[in-house]
Parts: sequence; C-alpha cells; structure tokens
Amino acid sequence: MKRMAYAVLIPFLVASLYCKKEPRVERVGIINVISGTVHIVDGANKTAVKVGDIVKKGMKIETGRKSFVDIYFDENAVKILENSRVDISELELNTQDESETSKFYVNKGKIFSRIIKKLSRNDSFTITTPTASASVRGTEFLVVEEDGKGLVACLTGKVEVKNEASPEKGSVELAKEKEVAVEKGREMSVQDLSADNRKLLKDIKKNFQEMKQDIRERFEKKREEIRKAVQDQRQKNKEMVDKQKAKDLENVEKQKAGDKENVDRLKVISDKTGTEAKEKIDRQREESQKKLEGVKPDIKKFKGSKE
Repeated sequence: MKRMAYAVLIPFLVASLYCKKEPRVERVGIINVISGTVHIVDGANKTAVKVGDIVKKGMKIETGRKSFVDIYFDENAVKILENSRVDISELELNTQDESETSKFYVNKGKIFSRIIKKLSRNDSFTITTPTASASVRGTEFLVVEEDGKGLVACLTGKVEVKNEASPEKGSVELAKEKEVAVEKGREMSVQDLSADNRKLLKDIKKNFQEMKQDIRERFEKKREEIRKAVQDQRQKNKEMVDKQKAKDLENVEKQKAGDKENVDRLKVISDKTGTEAKEKIDRQREESQKKLEGVKPDIKKFKGSKE
C-alpha cells in the first residue's frame, strides 16, 4: 500500500517542484543623467558611462570628485553621489509571481533612492553597506557609508534599518524626516533629520531629472522583452509539467497493475498453502487415530489387570 501511495503522490510532487524551479529573468537599469567622472566596472572592463547605457546585475558604478549619476529602473531611480562605489547586487524578476528584486551594495559613498512606483507585496528594494541595510516599499531616502560608519536618512515614507556590522542590535524603523547613525557595537538611536542632511536631501530631490523620452522608450522595449521571456518560460514549464504528469500517470498505472499481480499471486500462494496445511492436519489426525486404535487392546488389558 505504501508503494502505491508514493506512486500516486509522485505526479503532484514533481509538478510542484517544476513550478518552484521557474528561473528569474534579468532586469536592467538605464543611465539617465551623468555629471563629472563616472565609470561602469563590468568584470575586468572599466568604461566611462554615457546616457542610455545599460546597468545590470554584477556591475559596479564608480563616481569621482564632484560627480554623480542618475540610474532609472522603470519609474524608480537612484542617484549615486560623488566619491562612491556601488555594486549592482541583484536586478531580477521572478517569473512565478512577477515580483521584482533590487539590491545594491555601497562599498563607500552616498546613494539616494527615489521609489515612486509602489512595490507589490513580494517586491524587494534593499540597499546594504558594510554597516547598515535599508529596506523600503516606497519612499525617498539616503544611505551613506564613510570610514566604517553608516547613516540612513529618510525624507518621505518609511525605511527599515538593520545593523549589518552588529546584527544583535536588531533594527529600527525610520519615518519621514528621521535619520539614524549605524556603527559596529553601538545601539541605533533614531533622530530628527539634521539641518545639513535635510538640505542635502531636498537639493538632491530638486535636482532629480525626470526620465528622458528615449530612455522611457528603451524601457518599454526592455519591458516587452521581459514579458515575452516570462511567457515563453511559463509555456516551457507547463509543457514540462504536463509531460512529467503523463509519464508519472503511466508509471502509476504500471505500478497498480504490478501491485494487483502481486496481490493475485499472494492469494494463489495463500490458497495453496492453506490447502496443503489442511491436508497435512487431516493426515496427522488420521495417523493419530490409527495409533489410538492400535493401542486400545493394550489399554483394556492394562485396566483389567488393575481390577
């Protein structure tokens, strides 16, 4: 029975596994504005950026003195300020639930995030540094990493901040116009935005340029490519699951037939064994009866002598 139960479960387990293995589709960002010296490092290659360049997972962005770059990811954007080095850790779309993941790692410097497009329940937008991480759903905030110290400042919305250098210190939530310094081994204390940081954030927001039309058109093209890739992958997954289900159903039927054959064989053996056992018992009874008949005269003679 256990073998049959396992066989019946196999199609559903396999189908579930295939669904969970749906791959992720790579998303991209596009350079919208640059000022000063900005480079993209992609593996061993280091090139000066220009408007319209594609930014994707695995790349590093480096800005020089008095330099910055605006990178758009659909409606959302980040501005990497001067003397900064930022890794593009993840830019992906999950083809199963169509959730987006965006992760950036700030080795040093400053990055301002402008999350205009409301993130869905499964979306993730995170900026991490050696000392801090900031996760949001929709807001405008600044992350700074300098000399082993982190700072997260929130202009609008809410930001969850964790101490990456000392995880045991837990996390705090920043509301509008709040900031927190993050250092290894120190508790995090939420404060009002300092006058300098408030001015910096408002200046950055003011200088943020809207996405250019040609950049928007490139995004639409990329979005269509991603949509097609998702549809193609779903079709492949469906065909794979259907094929596996048919194969497993065939295996189940074979297993059922095999189990029935085994049951029939056991029944024949059981019947045969039962018949043979009955015949053996009957023979033993007959032999015992014969032996009893043979000793009856002796028993009578023994009883008579005692009397």
